[in-house]
Amino acid sequence: MPQLSFEFYISTKVALAITYGKNILMLENDLQQWLKSARQESAKGKLPNYIPLLAQADPQAIAIAIQKVNGDHLTAGDLELTFPLMSVIKPFLLLYLLETKGSEQVFRIVDSQVTSEPFNAIPRGKPKNSMINSGAIALSSQLASCATLQSWLNQRSGTNLKLDLEVLASVRSVANRRNLAIADQLKNMGIIANPSKALAIYEEICCLRGNVQDLAKLGTLLVYTQRSSNIPIVLEVMTKCGMYESSAEFAQNIGVPSKSSISGALLSIIPDQAAISCYSPALDATGNSVSGLFLIRKIKNYVLGLGREES
Repeated sequence: MPQLSFEFYISTKVALAITYGKNILMLENDLQQWLKSARQESAKGKLPNYIPLLAQADPQAIAIAIQKVNGDHLTAGDLELTFPLMSVIKPFLLLYLLETKGSEQVFRIVDSQVTSEPFNAIPRGKPKNSMINSGAIALSSQLASCATLQSWLNQRSGTNLKLDLEVLASVRSVANRRNLAIADQLKNMGIIANPSKALAIYEEICCLRGNVQDLAKLGTLLVYTQRSSNIPIVLEVMTKCGMYESSAEFAQNIGVPSKSSISGALLSIIPDQAAISCYSPALDATGNSVSGLFLIRKIKNYVLGLGREES
């Protein structure tokens, strides 16, 4: 089992005490203007073209939810929109297995290392981490079914995640040869026994669907770091590996545990303080939501009680 340091992602320049009242009022006043600016930012991104239904999303769609530890929450944007979680499910897959199987079993089949390889790289050994496809497919082999994780998350977070069969069919309508090759390689290395089942479950959990408020509620499972010794492990992996190939730059510049996905979902956790979820489907070249990144940069300091983010 790798030795993980919770302090890895806690920058010394970030205050840990949250300021209520004044900063929240300021945030409410600024949020609508930021949403307007974020819609303009989305023009810099593109919709993914390798999953047909994702390519049909409205590139101007945007929503945000902030769920704080004291129960306060703030939402704005197109709140009625729902979307498949895609890769944002990966931290919760890791959390579930750590909680139910234990760290020894989890880290026997996947590591927690930083990698500069693409998220869909074919592994040459044990997957580097659980945020890339090889790691998530390996962990999916430990699930009895998608419904196992779906029920666990809904019960513990108060969400109503549902399997989106239309998106699942869209995912499967175009053969993902990389993921097929990853699953076969994992079997060849003795990491998984049934590649077709592992890949099927992986595709299904990625197609669990909710809205931005559901995603923020899910995020609260990772906010309270004292609730479980597994939460700091997940947060550190998110910090080091959660933003595809731009993870290191994001950790340096933003410094909060985060996970993005090709659907345009983005979740950031400010430990012991708040979960921030965004949805906007236009992506940058790395695969991260352009508008989501813009909003996280603006909002982080408010939630931490540090005032406005400089433009």
